[in-house]
Amino acid sequence: MNDDQFGIEAVPGPSMRMSPGEQMGAAVRSLRRQLGMTQEELAQSLGITVGTVSRWEKGRFRPSRLARALIIEFARAHNLPLNGGPQQS
Repeated sequence: MNDDQFGIEAVPGPSMRMSPGEQMGAAVRSLRRQLGMTQEELAQSLGITVGTVSRWEKGRFRPSRLARALIIEFARAHNLPLNGGPQQS
């Protein structure tokens, strides 16, 4: 069992800084979960593959500028903030 099954997410501490890819991945995952969507449903809505959503959420790849703009517009259309966790200063 993992903590996610109970709605608990690990909060990175000072020693656990998130890379920009991880931050964007967390934002995509958060957006998808707020909408109650599966990765497949989000992928279909954005016109991309499920594998792409998975790689974004895992922080393996960062969305391109065009994809980021699409994600931001999708979030705005659903009146949801796009945030993936603590911002680095």
